[in-house]
Amino acid sequence: MFHALWIVMSTLVLVPLGVASLRGWTPRWSPATSARVTKARGIAAFMIYGASLTPAVLGLAGVHGDELLPLRIAGGPLLLLIAVGVVVWASLPGPRRFEETTRRPPG
Repeated sequence: MFHALWIVMSTLVLVPLGVASLRGWTPRWSPATSARVTKARGIAAFMIYGASLTPAVLGLAGVHGDELLPLRIAGGPLLLLIAVGVVVWASLPGPRRFEETTRRPPG
């Protein structure tokens, strides 16, 4: 039961967040960021979604702790670290000039 709820909640939270970020949408209350950072956040949201699904799917399939350990490691903590790295890398200042932000004009 817990695994099914985990999958449903992860899907309800992370999929819309990832799709919105990949489309370039940001809420009004968030600080203005470049389109590159917003898209990186969308990619990271889908990576975190994959990392959150791995243990739940393996739990529903009845796979115990030591079986498929490389998949648990690559699909869980390693994917989370890569997602953080993608967002940090996209946030670093670089030789970009005249990059548009995702901030929409008021109104």
